[in-house]
Amino acid sequence: MKKRILVIRFGSFGDIILTSAALANLRISYRGHSIVFLTKARFRPVVERFGSVDEIVTLPDSATMGDYYRLLLQLDDGSIDMVVDLHGNPRSWLARRLIGANRKVVYPKRRRERYRITRRRKRIPDSWPHTIDLYNDAIAQLGTQVHCRRPVLPLLPATDGLKGLDALDKSQPLVAFAPGAAHPNKQWPMDKFAEVALQLNSTHNVAVLWLVTDADRGQSGLEDKLPPGSFVELVNYPIEQLADLIATARVTIANDSGIAHLSSAVGTPVVAVFGPTHPALGFAPRGLFDTVVEVDEACRPCSLHGRTPCYRNRRYCFDRVTSEMVGEVAAEQLELQAGVERALFVDRDGTLIVDKNYLDDPDRIEFEAGSIEALKLTRKMGLKIVVISNQSGVARGLFGIDTVERVNARLLDKLAAAGVEADGLYYCPHLPGGSVPEFSGVCNCRKPAPGMAEEAARQLGVRLQGSYVVGDKLDDLNLGQVIGARSFLVRTGHGRDEELRLRESCIGSSDCVTDNLLAAVKRIRAVERND
Repeated sequence: MKKRILVIRFGSFGDIILTSAALANLRISYRGHSIVFLTKARFRPVVERFGSVDEIVTLPDSATMGDYYRLLLQLDDGSIDMVVDLHGNPRSWLARRLIGANRKVVYPKRRRERYRITRRRKRIPDSWPHTIDLYNDAIAQLGTQVHCRRPVLPLLPATDGLKGLDALDKSQPLVAFAPGAAHPNKQWPMDKFAEVALQLNSTHNVAVLWLVTDADRGQSGLEDKLPPGSFVELVNYPIEQLADLIATARVTIANDSGIAHLSSAVGTPVVAVFGPTHPALGFAPRGLFDTVVEVDEACRPCSLHGRTPCYRNRRYCFDRVTSEMVGEVAAEQLELQAGVERALFVDRDGTLIVDKNYLDDPDRIEFEAGSIEALKLTRKMGLKIVVISNQSGVARGLFGIDTVERVNARLLDKLAAAGVEADGLYYCPHLPGGSVPEFSGVCNCRKPAPGMAEEAARQLGVRLQGSYVVGDKLDDLNLGQVIGARSFLVRTGHGRDEELRLRESCIGSSDCVTDNLLAAVKRIRAVERND
């Protein structure tokens, strides 16, 4: 019987999305296990988008405690090896008590610290852990390595089937507005959202995607104020398509809400307005380009989730946040061109060029068969080309940084001579336990950590979600898991040995293994065409 890991998080929408990082880390460390996610039925479409979950078990909102008890008994079939409680409430406690497993962990909720912050019995600390960090702390107790620290949802390459976008002018940059929130008290006034929309349309010619529920239908007042093709209101948009819809936007402007976390997870920069809540409570959006707009008030934060009505005559925490403040931040994101392009992240040794076992001589560079053709095809598809490489030979004392730089410079020259201009080349010189102290520590750039890819995203405006990773090691596959990219393993370099490791870990590998870089890029072309 295959071993299973049961992960528990019943809600809410945003919290479910925040578990995606911990799930990616679990998938990397426990490829031989099936990951089972226990949640409420209405969140199934969100969890189905995770690339790391094998089975979803749902509890209807109408379920009684008896129904829940019987569900737990069904789960307790002897196959559960670990229970990971990412909720920490009475229901998840009952699951930990009833289900037999070798190991059980629960995430630390910071109850006392957060209570003191909201009751002003303790000043807001200078730094604080994010909820994602707490989820990762829980799985680290199982020996899981932590590489992913941001919410991540893989994207579908084709978005032609999305409903509601036909009325918009496709030549205009799209900005998504989500003025709703789980509790009315943490909603920035809708008229201020509308003011920002008018401002950005005037200054940056944006099209406005207005996302609301029935409660806020038709309240924007923008239909007659914006030019034709510049506004569409979508009400109760299907949750299973919401991620792909928001991914079409250049920026999302939202409250402290699940939509903000969803936008982070698909790589669309978020401008989040925080009023009665505070990032110190651990729920700020955590995407690569996200920004929180807030003002200091002595009474803030007044509650953990923004449920508590304001006791003052005005909500100063929101009134003092002007539409000009939010519009300025959103304009900066638009001008940064963040997350506009997608990329092929290609490994160097063993994938792009022949692996010469710690290459230290630029004259020994030799391209793998078909790799130049592969990069030319990549360029035709409109993807940026980014070379990323672990160069642990530096940490091992085999050669210095200057040697890596000379080899890389020659590689770029040879690519250019062959008619290919790489958009970026990044390398990591670190190795934990290496012999050179300067480079022997744990870093955030050694694959499968996302550091090199994130640096490329910052410098080149790349959206990691929806990009591609190709390499000859499992670390390359795992990097794709961490950043939300689709990844392929090639059989060149160390690839054949790594393919055996995949098979031994009980993972079907036929959908992600190709003979070489050219074959991988042809597979990518088929994905892009939705063949």
